[in-house]
Amino acid sequence: MNNRMEWTELGVTKADKWIIWTLFPVAGAAVGWFIPPLAEWALKLPWIPFEGPLKLISSLHGGWVTFATASLGALAGGWLSMAAMRETLQIRLSDQEVSLRIRDHERTLKRDEVTAVFLDNKQLVLLGADGQVLYREKPDTKRQKLAEAFIRHGYDWREQDPFNHEYTRWVPGCPDLSSSVNALFAAREKAIGKEEKEEAEELRLELSKLGVTVREEGKRQYWRMHGRRP
Repeated sequence: MNNRMEWTELGVTKADKWIIWTLFPVAGAAVGWFIPPLAEWALKLPWIPFEGPLKLISSLHGGWVTFATASLGALAGGWLSMAAMRETLQIRLSDQEVSLRIRDHERTLKRDEVTAVFLDNKQLVLLGADGQVLYREKPDTKRQKLAEAFIRHGYDWREQDPFNHEYTRWVPGCPDLSSSVNALFAAREKAIGKEEKEEAEELRLELSKLGVTVREEGKRQYWRMHGRRP
């Protein structure tokens, strides 16, 4: 009897990782290699910004200069590779659980905890037994591939949000919500305006604890009360 757990990985494939970790550093090194001659050429132009740094670079001589700029370019490319990997949602799922990782944060959910999975405004959403959002994040994987993977492992994939018609747009001082909930919405509105994603996510979680599910379209916030299975 084979009890081996089979996994499906979505996000950055092994081939993608090889390209990302190779292309950016190599491209950075290539750009860095040509910085000294480019600096000399740029100084011949009638006007050029950053003239001081360019003069400094062109005044340096020797093979070590090219080596140093190429090395710095490779390091910059490596940093870009790291940033690209960090901002990509990695999904690893089996018949028993799903793990989701992005920006050094990882969340693992048992399949029995997840009652519905769908895409909403290009974000992957996993709902819990009370219709609450367990996870919401933008994936880089195409819709069809996501659907096939979740269905194959026994998750309830939906074509749209099962509560799609229950959302109401939030306005300041909404009479259907308590003052504390309205205060959280107001704080979240400011966070969205400042593009403070982590702060907005923390406030979404606080609202969820109070029984309120939130989604946004642009800078507009919509809400519904959760408490029933989708």
